[in-house]
Amino acid sequence: MKDRRGFELETYCVVDLDAFRKNIENILEWVENRKVILAVKANAYGHGVVPICREASSAGIEHFGVATVDEGVSIRNSGVKDEIIVLTPATLEQIEAIVEYDLHPNVVSQTFAHALSVEAERQNKKAGCHIEIDTGMGRTGFWFSDAIGDIAQIAQLPWLSIEGIFSHFPVADSTGKSDIDFTTVQLNRFSAIIEKLSSLGISPPMVHMSNSAGILSHPVYGNGIRPGILAYGLYPSAETANSVVVKPILSLYSRVIQIREYPPGTSISYGRTYTTRSKESIAVFRAGYGDGLRRALSNRGFVLIRGKRYPIVGRVCMDMTMADVTGGQVELDDIVVILGEDNGGAITAEDHAIWAGTLNYEILTGLSERVKRLYKKNGQICEAIDLP
Repeated sequence: MKDRRGFELETYCVVDLDAFRKNIENILEWVENRKVILAVKANAYGHGVVPICREASSAGIEHFGVATVDEGVSIRNSGVKDEIIVLTPATLEQIEAIVEYDLHPNVVSQTFAHALSVEAERQNKKAGCHIEIDTGMGRTGFWFSDAIGDIAQIAQLPWLSIEGIFSHFPVADSTGKSDIDFTTVQLNRFSAIIEKLSSLGISPPMVHMSNSAGILSHPVYGNGIRPGILAYGLYPSAETANSVVVKPILSLYSRVIQIREYPPGTSISYGRTYTTRSKESIAVFRAGYGDGLRRALSNRGFVLIRGKRYPIVGRVCMDMTMADVTGGQVELDDIVVILGEDNGGAITAEDHAIWAGTLNYEILTGLSERVKRLYKKNGQICEAIDLP
């Protein structure tokens, strides 16, 4: 695979925007007439935020969730005109940029709300916001037992418009009875607060609580949802119901840069954690933890070359990784499939998560910026700059 300059790419990923659009369509069909806040934080879970936002916009998505003000500003500067919600509470010093770029922050304190209203008045433009209620996440938001009074006060601020009220699940991806019961308690707390606010005349345009796990495994409350990992074709955990059919949209590739036969008793890579047991053929490919491969894949993970699975041996290095290809038909410059499908074989982000003892979220968001992102659109692969 070559880039637009004609340079051969060593390590790159291909993001299938056609499959992404299908995932979005399947989610929309499942939840029916609900507004979608697509989570695009952390560079759209590693997929490349600008192409993902543009494709989502063309598919009818009008709301995007980011984690930081910088992420929101970057998306706005790329030409996205839809609502951008900063889901992580921002700092007071970021309020000026929030109003300037028409971002909708997560308000979790009276202090922030008042400062936001003052800055909105200074810039002579009403500021929209979403208010988070902590129904049991134990992280950010107004605590559920105190939330009604706080929200009622914020609703009186003249330069502030409450565009949404939301909460978040900590264990919606678990099928344990106590976790299911806790999620139900959260839903009941949230619905009771929304009903009370409505009786006070506070009815924001959007009410949202369901993340990917909530969409799949629990009743959806409110008129909005916040899919993240699901939109990118993966499920939050092995326990969540696969109610919505989705397909992974990212494949990660590298190339074989050396093949060498080693005699028995030869140690491979840093730390000498692997020693050849017989005459072995070791292939080196140009990807390592500097590209996002977990070091925990050392002596545990696998890759695909020409459709055959080969074990990773020795410690994963910053820029290179080794695989035992003994007995295989592997040649210099062969494509190495780190994530994706090849001739009937497949390696998934879930596989990597199991081998590395982590989550599929971390596998995707951990892909570094030096991994070139290419995009498949209408069956053609191109760089982001060349997308139609």
